[in-house]
Amino acid sequence: MDIRRNHRDMTRAQKSAFIEAVLVLKNDVDSVLRPGRQKRYDDFVQIHKNSMGRGNPLIPNPHGSALFYPWHRVLIRQFELALQAATGDRSITLPYWNWQLGATDNPFTDDFMGGDGDPLQNQRVTLGPFASSRGRFDIRVWDENEGDTGLRRNFAANPEGVLPTPAGVMAALNRTPYWSVPQGWENFSEATLHNPVHAWIGGNMGQASSSNDPVFFLHHCYLDLLWERWRQQNPTTPLFSTAQNAPSGVPGSTLTFHPDNEPAPWPQRWTVEQTFIPEGMDYAYEYL
Repeated sequence: MDIRRNHRDMTRAQKSAFIEAVLVLKNDVDSVLRPGRQKRYDDFVQIHKNSMGRGNPLIPNPHGSALFYPWHRVLIRQFELALQAATGDRSITLPYWNWQLGATDNPFTDDFMGGDGDPLQNQRVTLGPFASSRGRFDIRVWDENEGDTGLRRNFAANPEGVLPTPAGVMAALNRTPYWSVPQGWENFSEATLHNPVHAWIGGNMGQASSSNDPVFFLHHCYLDLLWERWRQQNPTTPLFSTAQNAPSGVPGSTLTFHPDNEPAPWPQRWTVEQTFIPEGMDYAYEYL
């Protein structure tokens, strides 16, 4: 059973191992989707870009729908398994970030996620392991055909960007049912916890190809943890529901990660129900 934890609780050695695994996946593991044109890390960027309706759009789109949590749970779990396979180290697991910046909560340090972008260099990140000057983290998938090869961030520049507070998290966790426009758990949390963090970080995180930024996976790992907390807090509430007239994403449906004209990114397939319990996917969280 893989155990995920808050990045602030990781040792220096654990953080270094995680960073190195990301860099190995970025540079040394061949792509499944576009061999010779990108690397395995970039496959996860391409998948998310497609899921946002860009490139080769996925149908159904898991954003703004009941599929949001099940779909992302599979995506980040596959990324976690890819990190382990790239290094042969099963101890590497995804950390999460609780969206706070005080003291050890801040992931944007020179020895972990790196910092903000430089306005004199097109908002390129210049410090940390993913800085383009280090030569080990080139961007290869963009919303358009091509773009800046450096990782970009622009903290707090977007007026729609805000980091959720603990009180905001609690307010979201108290929402039921799972799906109800606009106040259900999924609807409210995607709008008030998920979207504003992407906007606050900006740069690559503000685009459809947002998984270019490794902090994407820390962000979604925390959302995944909160979905599990919501499940445990509301044991009598159905874990998944949709609008009555939903055209897709209904219970029993199979999650989609590639269009018909692209190869599958991995051989496994999941129904919505197969994602409901983290332990059923062989991972758990250290603290709930």
